[in-house]
Amino acid sequence: MDVLAIFLAITLTFLAMLHFYWAIFGIKDPERVVPAIGTDQRVKTPGKLAATFVGLVLLGFALVFLNKVILYLNFPWLSNISIGIAIIFLVRALGDFKYVGFFKTSKNSKFSALDTRYYSPLCLLMGILILVLELFS
Repeated sequence: MDVLAIFLAITLTFLAMLHFYWAIFGIKDPERVVPAIGTDQRVKTPGKLAATFVGLVLLGFALVFLNKVILYLNFPWLSNISIGIAIIFLVRALGDFKYVGFFKTSKNSKFSALDTRYYSPLCLLMGILILVLELFS
């Protein structure tokens, strides 16, 4: 199960670094990473502060799973935090029924195609792997 925890920590760290990059340098191709209505009108472009906040949250999630390997904190409620993180990723995979997730209705943008092919399956996989890690270890 340590390999699974390390995989989750590395993936979450990579995603956090990506958000920090966007906060510092901006999003180079926003139509690929920001939900859009149709083909050209973005729902909302996140600012630098929002990207930094999401990066910090993802980095915090990574530390929770890194803790499963290194055991620098020994609190029994950390498994509840992990299950909460799994629920967050599973809800993200299902989506808001408009712009993100498997059940989105807006499907005419580059983001929606990439979300269906990569982003939502990654969230679903991570949610399932976190539940496997928590329930079977």
